Amino acid sequence: MAQSKDNLVLLTLNTHSWQEADNASCLRYAAEAISAEQPDVVALQEINQQEKGTLADPARLAASGFVDAGFPIVDNNWALLLAERARGYQWSWAFTHAGYKTWHEGVALLSKSPILAVRCADISTPDLPQDSWRRRRVLAIRTEKGWFCSTHMGWWGDEVDPFLGQWQRLRAFTDAMEGPCYVMGDFNCPAQTRGEGYDRMLADGWQDCFARAEDRDGGITVPGQIDGWRENPVDGLRMDLCMARQDGRTLRSRVIFNGDFHPVVSDHFGVLTWEKL
Repeated sequence: MAQSKDNLVLLTLNTHSWQEADNASCLRYAAEAISAEQPDVVALQEINQQEKGTLADPARLAASGFVDAGFPIVDNNWALLLAERARGYQWSWAFTHAGYKTWHEGVALLSKSPILAVRCADISTPDLPQDSWRRRRVLAIRTEKGWFCSTHMGWWGDEVDPFLGQWQRLRAFTDAMEGPCYVMGDFNCPAQTRGEGYDRMLADGWQDCFARAEDRDGGITVPGQIDGWRENPVDGLRMDLCMARQDGRTLRSRVIFNGDFHPVVSDHFGVLTWEKL
């Protein structure tokens, strides 16, 4: 579909960064796809950097379009490397938790339009230890086209930090935002599962851009079993979503990085969404 100044193009992807067999190729393919498709906003999850890495030079960060959300950036931050390759984007990153022993994991946002404001919020239960791998944050940026959030939620049935509490805190966070608001990311709540996270988001008035799209594909973003879903009996989950708080017209929703539409770069596929402004 041809791009138009009246369209808003959004991309979300759980990158699984630095955990793939050929990390250099994954980074290159991701940058090439972003350069080719030119999404207005890119929401990324599992954006890792070395826990004890060298802090990135401030001049390098400035040249990459970095907008500070209050977290140190090291020189192998995956979003930094992606922004340097894709070019033409401003970006920000928020730390969520330590993962896989040597990494600091976070969420990121890239924007073609200038970032006018950046906010982040801890959406985990206040009782959760600060060093817990379960900890979740949401990162938000404001551009001339509205508010855009990137998040990686926990599981509905988690006994320590369940999805419902995270969602309630995320909603309180977005309630303070005026104008259009999109939340994108890995929600860890398959759209096929009734009575849990996906249905709760719809009941709270949020709209799934895939469901309202005039043109859409199958929407599957997790084709097999992955970390966190090893006991899942169903192969093929749709849990990487673009959710809108406001009514609107979604022209198209298409799975990306699935091997047919750009190479696979992660254990998740991404979602590319075209909104009519």
